[in-house]
Amino acid sequence: MNSAPDPQTLKDEGMRLFQQGKRREALATFEQAAAGFAAQKDVGGQAEMLNNIGVIQRVQGQTDTAVSTLTQAAELFQQIGDASRHAQTLGNLGDLYAGQKKYTEAARHYSNAAAQFAQSKEKEKQAQVLRALSLMELRRGQWLAAIMRMEESLQARPRLSFPQRLFKWMLRFANRLLGG
Repeated sequence: MNSAPDPQTLKDEGMRLFQQGKRREALATFEQAAAGFAAQKDVGGQAEMLNNIGVIQRVQGQTDTAVSTLTQAAELFQQIGDASRHAQTLGNLGDLYAGQKKYTEAARHYSNAAAQFAQSKEKEKQAQVLRALSLMELRRGQWLAAIMRMEESLQARPRLSFPQRLFKWMLRFANRLLGG
């Protein structure tokens, strides 16, 4: 009889631990789940756990390890043709590179994630990634690029509230003033 815990059960437990702020315990649980999914040849499950592991590693400041883990997850998602989760992982890599002030790498990953979300017709996620890219450009002092990305983010959203529509109009006006 197999006494190893089911990887799905481990995944659920890892998520519960992560939501409780118990990152170290969540990390160990996700690592067990990744091994379990790999043993079952469930590449999607394994890649999802690697993505979760990479996010925790990033939060814990293990940036080099997180890059490696997230890159592996992205490669697995691409291998199985899961564009949505591949894009999510690219967005996580963008966050990681932005935090390291590796802006060229961050912008490349954010842009690739946004393009994949657009192809998958996941407009809200596309908008979120473009917003992250815009905020990164704003922190860099790249005002025109920040305005353009934020405008793209608002255009991607399926529905805009009145304040969002007003903000979009103001962004277009500022973009024209700055020559964009």
